[in-house]
Amino acid sequence: MKTTRKKFIIIVERTDTGFSAYSEDYPIFTTGRTISDLINNAHEATNLFLEDEKVQITHENLKFTRPR
Repeated sequence: MKTTRKKFIIIVERTDTGFSAYSEDYPIFTTGRTISDLINNAHEATNLFLEDEKVQITHENLKFTRPR
């Protein structure tokens, strides 16, 4: 499986039950009760999105930010 240096910007919002996150550029979205859960879930969701391209990312490929 290939790796990439591409950065995926993930927008994080607080919810009543924890956190939600999504990408404005790709169909990537997830939730988590804690920030740690959210980071791991976003990593998994992004890898699932890239699965057909046989590309795998690391946590360093994700950049978390607040909504604009």
